[in-house]
Amino acid sequence: MPPQPPPKPPPRPQSPLVRHFTGRIDAFASAILVFPLFLTYQLGILSRGGRGQNGVDFVTRALIELCERDLGNYLVTLGGLTLTYAAILVLLRRRGAFSVGDFLPMLAESAFYAGTMGTLILLLIQRFTDIVPRLAIGGGIAPVDVLVISAGAGLHEELIFRLFGMAGLGWLLAGLTGPRRAWLAALLLSSLLFSLAHHVGPVAEPFTFDAFVYRALAGAFFGLVYHLRGFAVAAWTHALYDVYVLSLT
Repeated sequence: MPPQPPPKPPPRPQSPLVRHFTGRIDAFASAILVFPLFLTYQLGILSRGGRGQNGVDFVTRALIELCERDLGNYLVTLGGLTLTYAAILVLLRRRGAFSVGDFLPMLAESAFYAGTMGTLILLLIQRFTDIVPRLAIGGGIAPVDVLVISAGAGLHEELIFRLFGMAGLGWLLAGLTGPRRAWLAALLLSSLLFSLAHHVGPVAEPFTFDAFVYRALAGAFFGLVYHLRGFAVAAWTHALYDVYVLSLT
């Protein structure tokens, strides 16, 4: 009987950095990674008596109705979601499928996009137009409020305009135009709607063409990040960008 070859050693586990960049973050991992945004926002608007709720935040409104507009029910539901989230993290860590270290590469990547997006958009605008965008920025907003507003914008605006808007439109149009044209049309339409939403409503910013163009390009940037890297990176990029902008004085 010929000698058996020695067994192969088990593959070495990938580092969080390598694992992060091996592909687009899937929906389940994105849900895990964006939950801190959800919790920060929920606790923030709760402490502020409901003030500062994002204009496209339909999740909180549905949650309030589900809890029958009762604060106790709302707190119990929020606590239950937090405990469930913690239990999932522990279970995934024991199975080697996820670790707290997986947050760090995602945050670093998102911070890089957030820090470079504005400069890239301004260079693009100045290259092809004479527009000089004038955006309403922060200044004088308390740091806690900056975090709450940014978390809400990053989570809920990406949920509506990228996950539902861009991905949903792309899915609906794919049968009519083909996948590639559907994706481009969905990117364009969702970006325009994203920009327009900032000028609609009782507390909206007055419409100016330069601000509209800037935000439409920002929407396209977030859309590309979502398409290439996943929902979590898009949401955190948006949130961190808003932290930067709202912190300007």
